[in-house]
Amino acid sequence: MFAFANLLAAEGPNGRFIPSDPWELFWAALAFLVIFFFFVTKGLPLIKEALNKAQSDAVAEASAADQAMADAKAKIAAASAELGDANAQSEQIVAEAREAAQQLRVDSANRTQQLVNDMWAKAQNDVVGMKTQASADMQAEVAAQAVGAAEEVVKSSLDSSGQNDLIESYISGLRN
Repeated sequence: MFAFANLLAAEGPNGRFIPSDPWELFWAALAFLVIFFFFVTKGLPLIKEALNKAQSDAVAEASAADQAMADAKAKIAAASAELGDANAQSEQIVAEAREAAQQLRVDSANRTQQLVNDMWAKAQNDVVGMKTQASADMQAEVAAQAVGAAEEVVKSSLDSSGQNDLIESYISGLRN
């Protein structure tokens, strides 16, 4: 146990870009890869599924608009056969149907775009949250290991009389 503490205490300071302990870099990279793997395998399929659903809903709404247009044309044909020469009325029905179909397409496109934007923003927030959590977890682990190593260094560097003097000075400091 003390040999391991001495090994930890004997580490040099961290380098500018790469830590002095290559295992620290290895574990950080491994943690990143695990998080990235779960994001790719779990997060991206959900996003793709949501986008595909939104696209299929938009296609269904566009089909409904086309069907509304076909229904309007059928009504025009029926009115034309029933009333004979009612061109003015049929033109009005066609214009209304075109307006309704165009409005339905615009509304559908706007809703689809809003859904895509909302999903993209949520995905971005999720990625930022995952990064923050991974960073906080890594910092907490490094801090815990540093405190443990410092305790072991202090314990191994003091002899029993030095340790007793340190304890006594701490207790007297608490009393004052």
